Amino acid sequence: MEKIAKSFKDLLDDIAKEQKFVDYNVDIKEISSGGANYTSKLFSVSITEGTRTLRLFCKVAAIGEQMRMQLAKIYETEHFFYTKLGKIYRSIEDQCGIPHKLKLNVSKYYGSITKLNEEVMVLEDLVAAGYEAYDRFKSIDWPYAHAAVRELAKFHACSWAYAKQDPEEFDEVMKKVMFDVEFNNENMQAFMTSMVNKAIDTVHDENKSKLQKYFDNFDVELYTDIFKRSRRLVLGHGDFRPSNLMHKNLDDGSVVIKVVDLQTLQGGSPVTDLIYFIFTGSDEKFRARYFDKLLDHYYSELSAAMKRLHLNPEKTFSQEDFDHEMKEKLPVGLMLAAFTLPVVTVEVENAPQVDESLDISKFNLEKTSDLYAERLNGVVNDYVKWGILT
Repeated sequence: MEKIAKSFKDLLDDIAKEQKFVDYNVDIKEISSGGANYTSKLFSVSITEGTRTLRLFCKVAAIGEQMRMQLAKIYETEHFFYTKLGKIYRSIEDQCGIPHKLKLNVSKYYGSITKLNEEVMVLEDLVAAGYEAYDRFKSIDWPYAHAAVRELAKFHACSWAYAKQDPEEFDEVMKKVMFDVEFNNENMQAFMTSMVNKAIDTVHDENKSKLQKYFDNFDVELYTDIFKRSRRLVLGHGDFRPSNLMHKNLDDGSVVIKVVDLQTLQGGSPVTDLIYFIFTGSDEKFRARYFDKLLDHYYSELSAAMKRLHLNPEKTFSQEDFDHEMKEKLPVGLMLAAFTLPVVTVEVENAPQVDESLDISKFNLEKTSDLYAERLNGVVNDYVKWGILT
């Protein structure tokens, strides 16, 4: 850790000099994500000289060898976004004359270290700029969902604009980030079995047999194929949920979203990001009122974003394409909920500890929360209502 700390400090000194600081002080404080981050130690950094202060947010790699084997490219992927892909997206937006307020909203990047076991990412401190993390114990509301899905639509549209501009390079990137989870290794099998058993034990009695039937018929190969397949492949976020977004509430009641935690870029269908966001961030009450409205809003924003980037929605990803993929992929949302909700809703004191011993087995939580039971039963109720669970 001493070696990592020195390289981290050296990077901060380099950033300070790049930003024209001369006789400055560096204050580094470790901060907690409250159980929302499991790949990095988080730090708030202030570089100060006189009345001038630069506030930074830093992520230092904190996973051990086991987790690295399971998540081999997460740090490399985020570095790729901030040093290359994000710049390509911004260049395309500039070429299309898109006004600033309609451009993809991500953090400002200051620098990084990519050396194995010493990875560091330094970004603007969004908290200091008035942004905050969403309370993961609360369901999303409409203003937040409206803003988040608008940003997701921009994210997906930029991917297709990149594909149009440089199809060969886009294809190479897609090969590197295509959905590829190894479900057959021992640790993953144990994790899946545990999550399934927790779900069945938690669901209300009237739905236990339905959920058991769903899991009995669950086909891992079909599951991965559904994730990889799309009428129009996109570079998706891969972990698009409230914990990986920062937001600011404006005086007019609207919300501004910045997309963060870009370690999980994933090739696949745009619909999987949307499904994931809905089932990791909302409760049954929200979906009863806004599910269909949110789907309509996403495609409306996606279509508008494509047009701004000089793409034809009918040829790129039509309403019919979207409806087809929602119908095809909605059933996997139940498995996503079973796998993710225990961790999304875990109480802080029961969350896995972020250190070098962390691996997939640590997410096999011994104690889940009452909120997990409420959220999972809400998801199951929806799938029964939709006729997917019978």
